[in-house]
Amino acid sequence: MKINFFYLIALTLLMAVCAPKKAPKQQITIFCAASLAPAVEEIRHSWEKTHSEEIIVNAASSGTLARQIENGAEADIFLSASREWMEYIARAAQPGEPAKSIVGNSLVAIVPVGSAMDALNFDSPELADPGSGLIALADPGHVPLGKYTQEALAFYGLYEQWSEKATLTNDARSTLRLVELGEAVLGIVYLSDAKSSEKIKIVAHIPAKCHSQIAYEAVIIEHDNAAVRAFFNYLSGDATKSIWEKHGFLPLRKSIKSEGEFVK
Repeated sequence: MKINFFYLIALTLLMAVCAPKKAPKQQITIFCAASLAPAVEEIRHSWEKTHSEEIIVNAASSGTLARQIENGAEADIFLSASREWMEYIARAAQPGEPAKSIVGNSLVAIVPVGSAMDALNFDSPELADPGSGLIALADPGHVPLGKYTQEALAFYGLYEQWSEKATLTNDARSTLRLVELGEAVLGIVYLSDAKSSEKIKIVAHIPAKCHSQIAYEAVIIEHDNAAVRAFFNYLSGDATKSIWEKHGFLPLRKSIKSEGEFVK
């Protein structure tokens, strides 16, 4: 018996139309401070291996992200490097619960990997004049790293002298990049940023006593979502602890060295 060719085509099309379609993956959108991006990306990959949700990461300075959320950008979770910007979000977006501190960080002085400098002692009077060449510092008026840097240098009475030879950047990654490229002979960044690069070397760890505690906070913007809540808890759970530490972030109680800060 012959089967009509056009009948087969019609049957195939009908089966395709009637076949059950896969539901699109649920997306969870994370707005995170630029300095957190490498760790958050690895956490994203870890989550997606065992969960159906897709994690979308938007990384920028905390201030930029906070203003984006205020202006209507859709974010499920906000991770900030600054308490001030988290308070800003509390006023602007009015999340339903307080923010949660998840990890800490510390400051280090860095130089290009080929630099002759191997160690830097902030207690030395000679540092009042850091020498020739550009210094990369984050802008204290724009990004949390800049505020911590300003506090640390002011503690040693060095901020005015250093800022005269400094270029101010808008985020932590830009500060690192200037030193990596050799466009700056010296810079101050988070330990987490320094650990992400093979193009720089650390010449000093800056002690905790010099600046405010560096604490990264997270808050849920969209509360009526079980998957968002699950990922929020995952960020600070045991499963991600090793990822945070790998990238230079530590539990808050161990976030910054208190003694023996200088590289020998």
